[in-house]
Amino acid sequence: MPQLDTTMYLTQYRWTLLVLFLLFFLLVFFVLPTIKMNWLIRKSVMKSKAILGGCLELTKEVVFIWRDVSIIGKK
Repeated sequence: MPQLDTTMYLTQYRWTLLVLFLLFFLLVFFVLPTIKMNWLIRKSVMKSKAILGGCLELTKEVVFIWRDVSIIGKK
């Protein structure tokens, strides 16, 4: 059984670190920016519904948020 073989510990440890690093990389660079962008869009929608109440202003606000997120993402 490889779980009890002490010569396999280092190999298993390396694979575990590699997999966890890849998961962290995917989360930080792909998942979290998508969640942040969706959160900003939802925030702008709720703000414009509460204050402005118009469809035209909502569209401008969403475009403004998208522009800010794309600029922040390139830094």
